[in-house]
Amino acid sequence: MCGRYFFDENIAMEQYHKLLERKYDQTVLDLWAKGEVFPSSVALVLGKDMEPLLMNWGMELFNRRMINSRLESIRDKNYYRAIFENNPCVVVVSGFYEWNSQKKRHYVHTDDRLIYLAALYQPADELADFSIITKPATATASIHERAPVIMNRQQAEQFIAAPSVSDLFSYDPGVIIENEQVQLDLW
Repeated sequence: MCGRYFFDENIAMEQYHKLLERKYDQTVLDLWAKGEVFPSSVALVLGKDMEPLLMNWGMELFNRRMINSRLESIRDKNYYRAIFENNPCVVVVSGFYEWNSQKKRHYVHTDDRLIYLAALYQPADELADFSIITKPATATASIHERAPVIMNRQQAEQFIAAPSVSDLFSYDPGVIIENEQVQLDLW
């Protein structure tokens, strides 16, 4: 995943906004990123029991800001595994963006209005920090070698209740890839 996703505020805003208003003051709510979401943004994340939370995109690990975490590292490294087992979360998105080697942007989504990306988080005093979990790409491999772990609502609920690395490797929903007429100078 190259580091951007889309959150359609017209689809999901109403159902989550009322719950978030009870938890956060207006200053924090004003930071909630909608539309095209970038790393370091404050984003909608679902935590334990699918509770809506606002978190910062990017975790501080090993003196680096990690916006993505490899599923293979979670499987193989104790440090990641502990965070994964204790702090799973899901990021609510409408779709995400990938860029190919020619710097052409593609919008990736499913037939569902909302999709859920597996993630993990580190608690903090104010807003927690999260990192999206990626794995080797399958459906989007022609664009990019990695992709976020995409789940439907039922899979997201199962992941939050009992995180399983092997389950995340097996999730492979059908995706729709749209070519966009946007070319950015990323490199």
